[in-house]
Amino acid sequence: VELQNFEYKNSMLTNVIAKKGDSDNPILIGTHFDTRRFADRDLDLNNQSKAVPGANDGASGVAVLLEIAKMISKNNDENNSYWLVFFDGEDQGDIEGWEWIQGSTFFARSLEILPKAVIVIDMIGDTDLVIYQEGFSHPVLQDQIWKTASRLGYGNNFIYDIKYSIIDDHKPFVDLGIPSVLLIDLDYPYWHTVNDTLDKISTDSLEKIGNLLVEWLRSQ
Repeated sequence: VELQNFEYKNSMLTNVIAKKGDSDNPILIGTHFDTRRFADRDLDLNNQSKAVPGANDGASGVAVLLEIAKMISKNNDENNSYWLVFFDGEDQGDIEGWEWIQGSTFFARSLEILPKAVIVIDMIGDTDLVIYQEGFSHPVLQDQIWKTASRLGYGNNFIYDIKYSIIDDHKPFVDLGIPSVLLIDLDYPYWHTVNDTLDKISTDSLEKIGNLLVEWLRSQ
């Protein structure tokens, strides 16, 4: 495990990078762990100065990556290397001059070797999990993942239509020409509110995303 510290807007941020294997073309799975400082989408104006708890927007992706880390640590696959990256500074855009996705942007710019594929997960713990394809994501890699979801019986959760093009932690890798995919359920009514709390999270949704990623990794 490595810590990548960097400064942005007079704040110290840290990406957490877990690596297994040493090939020159690792597979990267990432998520952000920071949560938004202000709940500026909350309908109650009194709550908009409060921090977002981030049970879904932050913690859900972290939870899945930690479970994947347990499984990868037991895997003796010598053909692939894996990076699990927890990005800081993703979710503070439009606050006091901050821009979005600062952790992944810094990480991508500092790369000395390029991953062969990147999958980013974000907001995947919703009890009503519906994930649409995303406009910046690599179409071939995206199709692989959606077909894997269908084989696992998750077809109702993964929709073959592009609904959004989203600035998220996959975008710096897309800009480098690396096949990258974002898995996100953006239709979450508690997004950037004080109600993004643990009672809104489904263990079934977390398990589906974890199973999907592990199954896709096995096919690489």
